[in-house]
Amino acid sequence: MIDAILIGILQGITEFLPVSSSGHILYAGKMSLIPGYQLPLWISVHMGTVISIVLYFRKRIKKMLVSLVNLNSPEYRKEHLLWKNLIIASIPAAILGILFDSYIEKIATLTVLGYCWIINGIILIAGELLSKNKRNTDSNDLLSAIVIGIFQAIAILPGISRSGATITAARNMGFSPERAFEFSFFLGILTITGGFILELAKSPGSFTIDCLIAGVSGFISGYIALMILSKAVQKAKMKWFGVYTIIAGFITLAQQ
Repeated sequence: MIDAILIGILQGITEFLPVSSSGHILYAGKMSLIPGYQLPLWISVHMGTVISIVLYFRKRIKKMLVSLVNLNSPEYRKEHLLWKNLIIASIPAAILGILFDSYIEKIATLTVLGYCWIINGIILIAGELLSKNKRNTDSNDLLSAIVIGIFQAIAILPGISRSGATITAARNMGFSPERAFEFSFFLGILTITGGFILELAKSPGSFTIDCLIAGVSGFISGYIALMILSKAVQKAKMKWFGVYTIIAGFITLAQQ
């Protein structure tokens, strides 16, 4: 049970904070800090984190869902455009995930992780500095969706944060902090859900009480992480997560 709680906390926090959940899980696994990979347990944690996003953005998501049954209403024009851009932004990661899933697993070493953590830190620090000179236009154009989607696709590498990459890309495409945060996690609902459905298709497995515990733990820690990251994005504090992953990267490389 303790292992299930710890896995839920680890995944819930690192899934949303821009420090790479896949990187932390890879490191913890290689260093024998967490038990071996148990598919049903990890699927449960992913479900918990998705539910935390849905609850956090519940009012906005409700309007998004209502817009689907009002396709011809001008009142929901912004929501319809957001749906389109979310779908477009999901495509690059979906393609790379399907084509290179097995390859990514082969190169998922601590050496690769160390370098990717350093790259993640550079992205966060440089991205935040550059975005300070950007005017907030909250652009909903096709190019923005494609660029954000490409940055999300890069995050299939262990050590590159999905939330960090997409928020950084959105801010530098002119999104306000609030819009960048929202778009990143709406996109995350599609991506994370697609990911655990893909994993479930590989091997359904059997679900136990530990799975429920891990899911609840992931939900609670994920919700807390969302609140922390929201403040960090609004106050331009993302760079400190970048400093953390650069240090983590050098420490990881030094251990090789």
